[in-house]
Amino acid sequence: MRFDVVTPDLQKRRVSLPRCVAETLALGLLFATGLIAASEPFPVPQVDAGIGPCTADFTVSRNNKPLYNAEISVHIAYGFMGMKKMDLKIGSNSEGKARFIGLPEKVHNPPLEFVVRSNGLSKTVDFWPNVKCHSQYSVIMGGQ
Repeated sequence: MRFDVVTPDLQKRRVSLPRCVAETLALGLLFATGLIAASEPFPVPQVDAGIGPCTADFTVSRNNKPLYNAEISVHIAYGFMGMKKMDLKIGSNSEGKARFIGLPEKVHNPPLEFVVRSNGLSKTVDFWPNVKCHSQYSVIMGGQ
């Protein structure tokens, strides 16, 4: 079956029904994959200390909205007498999430102090890896 279609430049052309159906399905498929891609969560940025089994997950928000690129940093002293040192820093994703992995179970002078900074605001979160090795923190930044 064929029928006439008027193109944008006002010219008539003959198009077959199977071709019309195929084009419509292709457009529908493109639209559907766009919706699926939009609904997938953003990957959580993570930094790996590589010195132990512990993890610390953060969700940072302000006024009940996730904070993008909130800076989370920690100074780690570990090993014999805390002779080994490491500084780690990461920014949160658009959902306000960030993750530290590979943290040590034993640190020199616990707790580890994670400092969360955003737009001139700062909060400190204490992490006791020997008490709870896998921790989750919800940090609510105050202010205006």
